[in-house]
Formats: sequence, structure tokens, C-alpha cells
Amino acid sequence: MLGSWRSAKITTEICYSMRRNLQAASAASGFEWLAVCLVFLNAILSTAAEVLLKIGTGQKVAGSFPAPIAALSVIATGWVLLGIVAYIGSLFLWLVALRRLPLHLAYGLASSVHLLVPLASWLVLHETIPYGRLLGMLFILAGIVLLGFSHEQVRSDD
Repeated sequence: MLGSWRSAKITTEICYSMRRNLQAASAASGFEWLAVCLVFLNAILSTAAEVLLKIGTGQKVAGSFPAPIAALSVIATGWVLLGIVAYIGSLFLWLVALRRLPLHLAYGLASSVHLLVPLASWLVLHETIPYGRLLGMLFILAGIVLLGFSHEQVRSDD
């Protein structure tokens, strides 16, 4: 009788422990998924910034600038200014995500930019993507998927 009581108590403690761990893991994973989404939004904004900068560098600048600052005249286009704003937004998202994710995971997920920029160049700027680059992009995609699913839960000391 005493043995069955102990085993029931141990089983109950194991169940409560598992429940607490599952609750903590689900709370942590929800928090982490927000940070992962922020990293991908950062990549999207960085991609938009790159495309805007490319478009802006092809625009003619109205007026002329004196010799010392003539090199900065490229910033005078609206597209370049929008690209700079997109980069600032991207930086903000990156900093918020870094508070919630380990750097090794965030940096690996941010490599999705290497997929998004060529795709955006193809869609918006009508640039061609060579087959070798496409193959490389597939390897990058595989790496991002592996990074996303193979990391361990790391607790930060907030």
C-alpha cells in the first residue's frame, strides 16, 4: 500500500512538473516566435531598402551641388531617402529582436536577406538570377530552416 502511494505521489509530481515545463515552454516559444517574426520583418525592410537605394541611384538629381559635397548629391533623391528610412526601421526591428533571441540564432535567420534581395531584384528591377545563384539560394534556405528548427532553448538573464 505504501509503495503504491509513493508511486502515485511521484507520478503526480512528474505530471505537475511536465505541466509547468510545457507552460513555460509555450510561453517562451510564443515570446520567441515574436522575435523570429521581427527578424524576418527586419530582413524584408532591409530588402526594401536595398531596392529603394538601387532605384534612387539611377535617378537624375535636380540641380547641382558644390564640389566638396557633390558626392553626397545621390542622397537628394526621394527613393534614396526612403531607403534610408527603411534601413532605420530595419535597425529598430533588429535591436528589438536581439533583446529576445540569442545572437547566433538571430544572425542566422537574418541571412534570409540573401534570398529576398535577389528575388526582389528579379521582381522589381527585372534583373536575372543565374542558375548558380539559385542553387546557392536553395542552400541558404536549407540552412535557415535547419537553424530555425535545431536550436536549443537558451534562457537569457534579463
